[in-house]
Amino acid sequence: MALEAVARPNAGRRFIAVAVVAVPLLFVVSGLAIRYAAFTSVSSEAGFAAYAQALCRWDCAWYVDISELAYERFPIPGQSNVGRWGFFPLYPMLVAAIRSVFPFPTILVASITSIACSYAACLVAWPLLEKNMRAYVLYCAFLLSGPFSYHFTTFLTEPLFVLLTSCVFLALKRSSYLAAGLSSALLSATRLVGVLVVFATVIQMFRDYRAKGGSTLSFPRWLLGRPDLLVAIFISPAGLFAYILFLYLTVGDGFAFLHVQRAFGRVPGNPLAFIWDGLSAVPADGWLPTAPQWSALAALIGLALSAVLAVRRQYGAALFCACCIILPLITNLASMVRYVVGLAPLTMLLAMLLSASKLTFLAALALFLGACYFMTVAWIGGYLALV
Repeated sequence: MALEAVARPNAGRRFIAVAVVAVPLLFVVSGLAIRYAAFTSVSSEAGFAAYAQALCRWDCAWYVDISELAYERFPIPGQSNVGRWGFFPLYPMLVAAIRSVFPFPTILVASITSIACSYAACLVAWPLLEKNMRAYVLYCAFLLSGPFSYHFTTFLTEPLFVLLTSCVFLALKRSSYLAAGLSSALLSATRLVGVLVVFATVIQMFRDYRAKGGSTLSFPRWLLGRPDLLVAIFISPAGLFAYILFLYLTVGDGFAFLHVQRAFGRVPGNPLAFIWDGLSAVPADGWLPTAPQWSALAALIGLALSAVLAVRRQYGAALFCACCIILPLITNLASMVRYVVGLAPLTMLLAMLLSASKLTFLAALALFLGACYFMTVAWIGGYLALV
């Protein structure tokens, strides 16, 4: 009887471990099947290579060029007057490194790497989702078989961004500040807004300090007396600083990634005005919202979910997500849908909310899987709201 009492919990833990590994793998397969079916419905070509190339839309082409040709030293006459500097280097470098070992076409290597990153992001999310199996299933479905799963399975920065964001917040959950700092450094080399996660690190440090009985006024002095915590904070933007140094040495402008945004039509303005203009862009005919309306709605939903995180006292995640939405919103609504769905804390929160009951769980799962087909068709067809 004693042996049975020990064996049963162990068997239960093994089952859960197998499920945690198998669930995202299942959605890797189902996602590939659904997206490939969508691809064959709009293309006369066949094969994984043609499928991967069809999903390589919009910014994907820029990352392919960076991975194969690196960054140019100046605008390319007769080809592009914008330059590749606005796209951060870590993910293209990773794909180039893998391609040097496995000499296959870049988009094939990148697609497989993106799927691997998204799979790993699901595994990291398990403890962040409080080991809630229903929420975990929904989250894995969303990333790998959901309506926006093409963002996480082609050559865009979202797969690596979601993985590293999850690593940061898992490290903070465990008060492993050096690990959080290292993950933050990599995140800041993946996308510009990645540098903002350092605020979540400081907030978590403050909360841990207060939980131990420290006062608010004495926190700065205590922090200055902890070199290990200061190192974790100061290395967080290391990826961004390294990219600035690289651009300064090669282009002569360390902030070329900012200055080039004007060439892409990103000019600073009033975020509220951009949202209002987007909502006001009613369709000329039909009932489907226009691309600007979808983008404006995505921004509002993202900010609303950020507020829910704050209500749940996840202040670091709330601030990080809100800043990641507001910063690009200062220029315009472009890519807003992609930016919002690529924020791991928001999609995890959504999975938690939708898993509250069995009915909402099943409905959301069916919606994710069904929408994957139609959204993939829209993505391949170049629907502007999904850029």
